[in-house]
Amino acid sequence: MERNNLKKITGSRWFLPVVCAVSFVFGWWYLSITTCAPLGGDDETTNLQNYYYITHTPWWQVVLTHAKEILNQLALQSPRFRPFSSPPVRSLNSWFLGDLVVYRLYILAWTYADIALTAWLTAKATHSKKLGALAFCLLPMMFSLWQDATGNSMYSYGALAQSTLLPVLLAGLCMLRWQDTHHVRWAVLSAFFMFMACGTFEIGFTYIAALFGFAWLYTGSGKMRPALRLCLAPLAGEIISFGFNMGSRLVNELRRAGILPGNGVNIGGVSPNFDLPAVLRTWVMQMSAGFPLNAMVFGKIKPANVQISDVICGVALAACVMAVLALLDRLPTCKENLLLFLTGLALLSAPALLIGISPKYQDGINVDWRHGYIPQTVESFGVGLMAVAVFVVLLRFVRGRNWWPKLRPVCSVLLAAGMAFSVVWQRSAARSYEKGGRAYTVFAEGVEAGLADAAGTETPVVTDYPVWGGDLEAENAFFLRYADTDTNAHSLPVWRTESHDEATVCRLGFALGSDKRTDISWLGTAADDNLDTVTGMTVYLPKQADPAGTLAYTTRAADGTETEHTQPLAELAQTKAENGGTLVTLPETAPIVGDTLRLQS
Repeated sequence: MERNNLKKITGSRWFLPVVCAVSFVFGWWYLSITTCAPLGGDDETTNLQNYYYITHTPWWQVVLTHAKEILNQLALQSPRFRPFSSPPVRSLNSWFLGDLVVYRLYILAWTYADIALTAWLTAKATHSKKLGALAFCLLPMMFSLWQDATGNSMYSYGALAQSTLLPVLLAGLCMLRWQDTHHVRWAVLSAFFMFMACGTFEIGFTYIAALFGFAWLYTGSGKMRPALRLCLAPLAGEIISFGFNMGSRLVNELRRAGILPGNGVNIGGVSPNFDLPAVLRTWVMQMSAGFPLNAMVFGKIKPANVQISDVICGVALAACVMAVLALLDRLPTCKENLLLFLTGLALLSAPALLIGISPKYQDGINVDWRHGYIPQTVESFGVGLMAVAVFVVLLRFVRGRNWWPKLRPVCSVLLAAGMAFSVVWQRSAARSYEKGGRAYTVFAEGVEAGLADAAGTETPVVTDYPVWGGDLEAENAFFLRYADTDTNAHSLPVWRTESHDEATVCRLGFALGSDKRTDISWLGTAADDNLDTVTGMTVYLPKQADPAGTLAYTTRAADGTETEHTQPLAELAQTKAENGGTLVTLPETAPIVGDTLRLQS
C-alpha cells in the first residue's frame, strides 16, 4: 500500500515541478556562498568606477551614454566589437555594483537564468521534460566555486560569460520554434540573439557547434541536413557579427598604421596564436576548469570549516537529482544520448579552444591546472549535459539486471553521497574567501563613514588593504566610490618599497577579530618612516560591533619600550556615522603600534 501511494505521488503532475523548485531553493542557497568574497581582478577598478559614474550622473545621461557606446561600436569605432558587453560599458546595470552581496546575487541571477534556459532547451531538443529536469537539478553542482575569484565568472566580470550564453540559448529555442512553425520571425529572432551573443563576448562564436547538436537532437533523423538547415538562422547572426568584428579590427589596425585618423590600440591578447603545443596545453587546462572538483584536486584542498548549511545543501540537491533519476522511465536511444553527450562536449570544449589559441593565456599564469579563465563557468554547462548523458548510460546498464533491485538502494545512497560530498567540499572551501570579504567590507565601511576625511586630498593616505595589488588608479577609485573624495591614496606594501619625503602621512588600516562583531578599521598619523606606529588614532566600529568590547593595543616609546593597553569602548567618546557605524577617537598620545590594535569581546 505504501509503495502504491509513493508511486501515486511521484507520478503526479506536480511532483516534477516541486522537485525542480526545491532544487532551485537549495541550489541558490548553495551558490550564494560566493557573496562572501571580496572584489577581485578587473572588478576592483571597473566596478568602483562604474558605480561612481552611475551614482553621479543623471539616469537619462547614463541611458544616452550607453546608447552612444552601442552606436559607436556598430560604427566600428572600437577595436573589439562588443556592443552588448557589460562590463566595460557603463550602463544601468552598474546599479548592481554598489554592494558585494547584491553584485554576487546579480551574477547568480544570470547564472540561474542560464540554468533554466539550458534545461528548457534540453527538454525541448530531447523531447523529454524529465531529462530537462535532470539537467536543471544537476547543473548547480557543476560549477567550480573554489578557484581564483579574480578570473572566476561566478565571482567577477559582471556575469560576462553568463550574459553571453543566455542569448545563445534563446537563439536555440527560437531555432527549434522555427522548425515547429516555419514562421520566418523565429528564424530572424534566432539570428538576432546569436548576433547579440557574439557581440557580447567573443566566445559567442563558438556556440554554433552546441546549437547544431541541439538541432540534430530535435530533428531526430539520421541525416545531418535538417539540422544544418535549422542552424542557418543562428549562423547568419554569427556571420553578421563576425563581419562587424573583423571590420572593427581592420579599422583599428589602419589607425595604428596611420592610414586612418585616430589612435589604434594593441589587442594582441585576443589575437590568435596557433603554436600547436601551447594551444593544446592551454585548451586542455581551460577545459579542466569546467569540472567542479578539478581545482580542489589539483590544489590539494581538503574539506574544512564544514557547516550544517553545507550539508543541508548537499543532501537536498543530491536528493533532487535522485528523485528525477527515479522518474526517468523512457530513456533516449543510444544515438540520441551520444548526441546529447557530444552537445555537452561542444559546450565544454569550444569556448575553451578560443582561450587556447589566445597568446595572453598560453603563458601558464592566467590558466593552469588549478585555475581557468572567464569561460570556465559556461564550460560547466557542458559538463552538466555530459553528466546527464552518463547517468542515462548507467541507468540503461543497470535496468533489467537481476541484481539491480537488491543493490539499487545501496547504489542510490552511494551516488547521492558522492554528489552531496562534492557540494559540501566546494561550499566549505569557498568559505575561505570570507576573511577577504570581511576585510574589504570593514575597510570600505570605514572609508564610507569618513574615517579618512581628515586627511583631505593632499596628505598621502597609505592603506593596509591593497586595492588591485596597490594600483594607484584602483586606490583612487576605491576612495571615490566609498568616500566621494579624490584622496591621495597609496598601498602600504608598495609605499614601503619606495622613498618618500612627505612631512605628514596617514595610515589607514584594519584588524579582523574572531568574528564580524570584532572587525574594525582605523586611521592614524604616521610617527615613523616605516609607518609602523601612528598617533591621533581614530577607530571605526561597524554597526554590528560589540558595544561592550575593549580596544587592546600597544604603544612604543622613543627608546623602543612597548607597553600594552586596554580601553573599554564604554569609556570612549563615540560619534555615530551615517552608515550606522561608530567613530571612536583614542586619547592615547604615545605612538601606537598599528598592527597591535584589536577589538576584544
